[in-house]
Amino acid sequence: MIFILLEGKMYVKWGAAIEAGISKSTLDVAKNRKSNSWGFTDDPEDKRRVLIDFEKLKDEYKDKIKAKFGDPYEYVAKEPIRQMIVRDLEAEKFYMAYQYESAQGKRSLPETHVEKYTVAASVLNLLKKLDKREVKEKLNIPLEKFYKHLCELIEADNISLPTNYRKLLAGKESALAKYNALGYASLIDWRFGNQLAAKVADEVSESLLKEIIAKSNQYDDVLVAMQYNVWAKQQGKDTIHHSTVGVWRRKYASDLDMFRNGNASTKNTFLPQVKGYRPTQPLYLVENDDNHLDLLFLEPGNKSPRKYISIVVADSFNDYPLGKSYALNGSLSDGQSIALVKAAYVDAMYHIRELTGAWHLPHETKSDRWAIKSLEPFYKKMGNWVAPGLGNKNRGYIEQFFGSPHWKRCIKLGANNYSGNNMTAKHRGVNMEEFDRNVKNRRLIGNEAVEQIENFFHRLRSMPQTNGISKQEQWLEAFNAMPSTERKQITDEQFLITFGIEHQPKNGELPRISNRGLECQINGQRFSFDIVGGTPIHEIGKQVHVLYDPYDMSRVMLTDYKGLRMMAREARLQPRALKDAHRDSRTYLNAVLSEKLDAVKKISAKAERRQEVLNEHFFDVEAVLQAGVMVKEIKQYAEQKVLANGSYEEDDFEQM
Repeated sequence: MIFILLEGKMYVKWGAAIEAGISKSTLDVAKNRKSNSWGFTDDPEDKRRVLIDFEKLKDEYKDKIKAKFGDPYEYVAKEPIRQMIVRDLEAEKFYMAYQYESAQGKRSLPETHVEKYTVAASVLNLLKKLDKREVKEKLNIPLEKFYKHLCELIEADNISLPTNYRKLLAGKESALAKYNALGYASLIDWRFGNQLAAKVADEVSESLLKEIIAKSNQYDDVLVAMQYNVWAKQQGKDTIHHSTVGVWRRKYASDLDMFRNGNASTKNTFLPQVKGYRPTQPLYLVENDDNHLDLLFLEPGNKSPRKYISIVVADSFNDYPLGKSYALNGSLSDGQSIALVKAAYVDAMYHIRELTGAWHLPHETKSDRWAIKSLEPFYKKMGNWVAPGLGNKNRGYIEQFFGSPHWKRCIKLGANNYSGNNMTAKHRGVNMEEFDRNVKNRRLIGNEAVEQIENFFHRLRSMPQTNGISKQEQWLEAFNAMPSTERKQITDEQFLITFGIEHQPKNGELPRISNRGLECQINGQRFSFDIVGGTPIHEIGKQVHVLYDPYDMSRVMLTDYKGLRMMAREARLQPRALKDAHRDSRTYLNAVLSEKLDAVKKISAKAERRQEVLNEHFFDVEAVLQAGVMVKEIKQYAEQKVLANGSYEEDDFEQM
């Protein structure tokens, strides 16, 4: 085993970590200095071996291990099933002894196929004699879950068997049924002269024809017939007409479409669709997606037209565009693109506050899978978020919004640089002759482009729809009618925790709280902040992370991510010259002086309390400091006790 689950923790074996690409010297150094960040422990099966806590590894090391061995949790879940598969040595003997006729004479099976067929036979043996009680006792899972894990294992280990339940063991045409009827020979491919398989002529011919039709190159019916007939003549079978291929292609489209046209085609055409309805209230569901705006702009010195890519945040209640951000297509790194997504949500929050007077979070967000690892924590901070499935093209409403008549009307209006629905569509929605004549009159990248894009989004919000009402009016009316209990209103502090950007000092050293509040340089600009409620004396000198809002630097959040969290606002400066003083400045100064006085009183009160404690226990600090030996302290304590009592007893005398 490569991975071991101990007391709920996932461990990877030392040798497996090295095999995955983690340097042995790195592991040795970490082991020798007993680093807690690695989580080493002994292998319970062999104390000489070392295990490494998988979850404590850096992401780069986790990725190396996953790339080599797959997800450890899936591996552990399937490992007990692997242990139940017993290698069939008789099957191995059969396949090693098997020979077939070829153009070069008798040939044995290639070693790779001997191994492939042996493993497949071993798996089918397990299914053939499977005991439900054994599954329950050994794995403690329902039988249907066992079959699910087994199919996943077959796929993960590339075993030459079907990877779905029906084709594997359900019905007369399943792999298990054929194995039960025909034995080891049922697994041998017809290309290796399997006479037993050749007897089932219709099944072989059907399988081959379907496989050629299913190829992702989408061969036309004529070519499929030509290729199939080459094989049919070699095998002494009947040839077919291309019209027959068309009949088979249409008849078995549900089985072949996934391989011929892809998952999305099968999902949209054959798989059952879950019908739903839009959210009933604003902010119940908010989606974001990217859109390449169909507007071409000129760039000085560059003959090629440029487009902008936008990130749109839309409320699925009525496709209302709450927020947006945009940048030149192809100009961003992955990190900048991630920042563009976050900027669109910040823009949405500001627009919500503009409309409602307060910050309000969405109840649920939806996105595609782009940069999911980096953006998932951000999405989850806002509210409920469910990871989208792979290849899920119908996850919500925003993609339909991009192609809606309202979207097209708003982007076309007054745009002589509208490039059409897309570059290859037969009906692009624009007169291309006129479009080409206006090349020199297109807007330039920069202020002109920004103005056009901003006007486009303004129209999306405010231009009347076919019902005569704008999306903004529709959204606001519904929001104002919502009960307050259905609104997720947040404070400035919560806004900064969720959407704030963490300041990254160039020298890597976090700023410290001082008696001047907090002073630091952010993006090349010097800022001074006063801590709301006054600077806590006991926090002076502490290093803090600074979360800021680039659109409003008048306030920031200070935190150590452990328990300290304070708001700080832009420092209020006091006039030094008397002539500059005014009533408000004096009021503020008095408040600051009062705060200082309160701090001094607190310090004095603490000092007085210390003296009281020492006096109650007859300690003289000066005497302790000046005492040369312990005997003097004891004598002094006894003298103080006698004086306090007014008399002494024998024990007191002894102490003196």
